[in-house]
Amino acid sequence: MSLKQLPLDLGYRPALNRADLYVTAGNEEAVFWIDRWPDWSGHALGLYGPEGCGKTHLVHAFASRSNAYVVGEKELASKDPVAIANSHNVVALDRLSGPIHEQNLFHLFNAVREAQGFLLIASREPPARWSIKLPDLESRLKGMAAVQILSPDDATLLAVLAKLFRDRQLLITSDVIEYAVNRMPRTFAATRALVGLIDKEALAQNRRVTVPLVRDVLAMPEFQAASG
Repeated sequence: MSLKQLPLDLGYRPALNRADLYVTAGNEEAVFWIDRWPDWSGHALGLYGPEGCGKTHLVHAFASRSNAYVVGEKELASKDPVAIANSHNVVALDRLSGPIHEQNLFHLFNAVREAQGFLLIASREPPARWSIKLPDLESRLKGMAAVQILSPDDATLLAVLAKLFRDRQLLITSDVIEYAVNRMPRTFAATRALVGLIDKEALAQNRRVTVPLVRDVLAMPEFQAASG
C-alpha cells in the first residue's frame, strides 16, 4: 500500500502585475482599454468574460496603473459608497457571482462621476445584462461601454497554464503543458483546477510534475467536478 503525504494548504501569491499579463487575441481589447486609461470615452467601463479568464488580473493591473480602490460585491454591500468615492476617485468592482447591492452600486456610480473619477466593473456577464430591479441603475449599466474577454484559444491556454505553474513555483517542461492543453476541457476554470490538483498531488506523492502525473490528475473525479 502506498502512503501519501498530507499536503498543507499554505496558499500561494499569484503574479497580478501588468508585466505578467499575457496579451492574446481573446483579451487584447480589454488590455488596450486598461493601458489607455485615463483616456476613456466615459467614466465607467465594464470587462466581462467566463470564470477564470483573467478578469481579476486585469482589475489588479488597472489598480496598479491608476491606484484604484478594489472592492468586491460583499464589501460594496457593507461600506458607504460615497465615502469610497470621496477617498478614492478611481474604483474597481470585481464582481464574482453573488448578489449585488443595487442601491450602493447606484450611489457609487454617481459619486465616482461627481468626483470626476473612473469606475471599472469586472463580471461574468456584461453589466447591461444584469438582472437589476432599480431602474436608474439599470439605465446606467446599459449606457456604459463594455469589453468582452473571449474564450481561450490554444495559445492562451498554454500561456495561462505556464503562468499558473509559475505562480506556484512548479517546474514544468513544454511537453507537460502541451499534453494538458490537448486533453483538458477548454475553459479557464479547468486550467485553475488542473494546476491546483497537480500541485496538491505532486506534494502528496512526492512526485515531479510529469506527463504521467498530469494524466493521473486529468482522470481524477475531483478534476472532472471542479472543471465543470
